[in-house]
Amino acid sequence: MKKKLTMVLAAILIATTLISCSNNIDKTPDDATIGVQEVNKVAPSEKGNFYDISAVLNETDKTLSATEIVKYVNNENIELKELYFHVYTNAFKQKETAPFLFDDFERAYSRGFEPGYTDISKVKIKDGEDLKYSLQGEGSTILKVELIEPIKPGTAIELSMDFNVKIPPANERFGYGENHFNLGNWYPIAAVYDKTGWNLDKYYPIGDPFYSDSSNYKVTIKAPKDYIIASSGVLISEKVEGESKTSEFQSSNMRDFAFIANKDFKVSEKTVDGTIVKSYYYKDDENRGKEALESGANSIKIFNDKFGKYPYPVYSVVETVFPSGMEYPGLVYISENYYKTFSNKDALTIVVVHETAHQWWYSLVGNDQVDEAWLDEGFATYSESIYIENAISKTRGKNYFNNNVEERHNEGLEDFRNWDDYGPTVYTRGAVVLNELRNKFGDEKFFQIMQEYFKEYEFKIATSEDFVNVSEKVTGQQLDEFYNTWIYAK
Repeated sequence: MKKKLTMVLAAILIATTLISCSNNIDKTPDDATIGVQEVNKVAPSEKGNFYDISAVLNETDKTLSATEIVKYVNNENIELKELYFHVYTNAFKQKETAPFLFDDFERAYSRGFEPGYTDISKVKIKDGEDLKYSLQGEGSTILKVELIEPIKPGTAIELSMDFNVKIPPANERFGYGENHFNLGNWYPIAAVYDKTGWNLDKYYPIGDPFYSDSSNYKVTIKAPKDYIIASSGVLISEKVEGESKTSEFQSSNMRDFAFIANKDFKVSEKTVDGTIVKSYYYKDDENRGKEALESGANSIKIFNDKFGKYPYPVYSVVETVFPSGMEYPGLVYISENYYKTFSNKDALTIVVVHETAHQWWYSLVGNDQVDEAWLDEGFATYSESIYIENAISKTRGKNYFNNNVEERHNEGLEDFRNWDDYGPTVYTRGAVVLNELRNKFGDEKFFQIMQEYFKEYEFKIATSEDFVNVSEKVTGQQLDEFYNTWIYAK
């Protein structure tokens, strides 16, 4: 999620300490990062791709040099003669392709524009021959790799890539500031092949234009030792040598891998339903950092009950330089602005709740965020009301929904002019669809639908048609007329 702050301000007071969780712990950066942390309890997917990435962060040059070994599994019923990867960082190379609207550019580059990009020096078969490759698409954000032999259905290939990432001074998913590096969408990631073929959309300036398969990850990051790293996945080991620190992370069945490196982090954590919830915040923002921890932990508990069990052992809520909030598997960005005393703490709660809901809607149950964005943004927006119902009362949740949702039609990312157009359409109309479904069938059936949908498509990719089918299976009714009205606008 990336949206204007005004879209999430609530007209009600939200209490964030109503649900008890265990093991509330404050940690210094050293305590929080040294040694083996948790055991990954999600089994690796045998059908999932596997990324083994070794990266070195250069603070002075603002670069990340890396080698990426990818095991790509052909889960299709056809041979694949080439592979495609998104190289999202290349969108930042020129002003013309940087993923910001004209009225957002100066905010993103408040220190002036400098390019960000990825130089790929080699692509080859692991321990084998070099492969031909080319960059294409708007902003050269698509990497095409030509294979010597096709990948047959049900088989896999291992590729090795060497690349160097130049990090721009952007206040964004991908960029650096005085004390931090935001590394979202930073490595070449395999494009999704679905019933439409290869999905090779550009990096749109509106919405979250990402679409990927659940995969397994091993990521090793070498950085200056004074940086604390918050990441997707589980910290397996950490070793300090001289002025550098090498951290190894692993994750299974995750749709992406992001991390934030910051010199100024303090960490608090608590355990809820077997998941360690961590809050990373600036040392001067401790009060709000602990409020963010409460909101994140409470959200995990509520959504576990209402949707299905969160499977990952760690979930991190991270303060950073960003305009609002952004979700990645196991990790969410939360704008530093929400942590300041001049900001209404209700706004911090709502953003944390929304981004936590995305752990279910997109991170676990995947969807095409370009063509069917309502399946994650609409679901996450309606989850805000569900949170308030359970944290405070059903009446307050209903009031929140009525005061913050309007009805618009749903379209694809290419159809929107700006955030004011995109937000009400995708976020709020999607929430209206779910609310109407709930009104039609009542709470019991509605939450049965949500739980069945989560159960059936966890770690997979779902479509609007899939959600319709689950709804019909649970209710035993044909819902063509309902969904033609609310989703397809027929």
